[in-house]
Amino acid sequence: MVKIERISVGQQGCGEGPHWDASTQSLMFVDAFNHNIHRWDERRQRETKLHISGSSPPNLTADCTSIVIPIQGQPDHYVITRGNRLSVLTWDGCGDGHSVRDVAKVDTDLGFPMRFNDGKCDPEGGLWVGTMGEESAPGVPRLGVGSVYSFGGDGGATKRSGGISVANGLAFSADKRGMFYIDTPTKKVDVFDLDIGTSQLSNRRTVYDLPANKTPGLPDGMTIDTQGRLWVALFFGQRVICLDSTTGQLVQEVAMPACNITSCTFGGADLSTLYVTSATHGLEDWQVGAQPDAGATFRVTGLGARGTPNVAWSADLKALGTV
Repeated sequence: MVKIERISVGQQGCGEGPHWDASTQSLMFVDAFNHNIHRWDERRQRETKLHISGSSPPNLTADCTSIVIPIQGQPDHYVITRGNRLSVLTWDGCGDGHSVRDVAKVDTDLGFPMRFNDGKCDPEGGLWVGTMGEESAPGVPRLGVGSVYSFGGDGGATKRSGGISVANGLAFSADKRGMFYIDTPTKKVDVFDLDIGTSQLSNRRTVYDLPANKTPGLPDGMTIDTQGRLWVALFFGQRVICLDSTTGQLVQEVAMPACNITSCTFGGADLSTLYVTSATHGLEDWQVGAQPDAGATFRVTGLGARGTPNVAWSADLKALGTV
């Protein structure tokens, strides 16, 4: 039987970027617009939070912190994003002491504000992060100005695909030949052919079209299980859906106790627990009041599925520059 439990202490304005760190048996995630990094220790059943200072007054685009991913072989070191900057965070996961160093910057020549959004590492430890333009209102971005970038271990950025509006969900096939991808306003889940050796993308095509299948909501973050099925969070959709990535069929739905579901990843000792983030961002005050669990992070068990391991970034700290 499917069981849904709330694990987070408070409400996140925009909970995002869940990453299961098997080495510490903990879930890392962010509150993107409040510039907070969260760590849920599954063994101790305890959450800690770190605030990353930003501009004064705060700027939702320039300060947005959208990912937190461990760096391979470097305990207490993470790659995070801040606006259009890729940064290395040093933090013990417990206290307030930390340092942040910017190591790369993208989309600097467009003449208008840009920021990173969703990101993930491929099975070889290569980092992929997408960008998007400034939003004039929640869910109303400048269209078609974002890109998908891959990053080498020295922080070097290479643009792999353009014309993106809201760069979101990423997942990689077990054979390392496919990269599943979501550009949210298209309301589709797509897949690219991937050359893992060169990080080249090609032959983009649609796996699942939400409007065509009368599926409500906007596709946001996603993850993949050992059967190759995609688990997709639906913003404004109050659910996570499971898709057969081969047939494009919807095979399972998980109704969540919050409207704006943002992302998900598998974790736990055997990778059978689905951790799900959500947001209050985009909701009116009355809607937040009507949804006491809006913005919470959830633990979902009993799905009968196991995820693939989240991968840390294979970066060389000594080779990373400063921008």
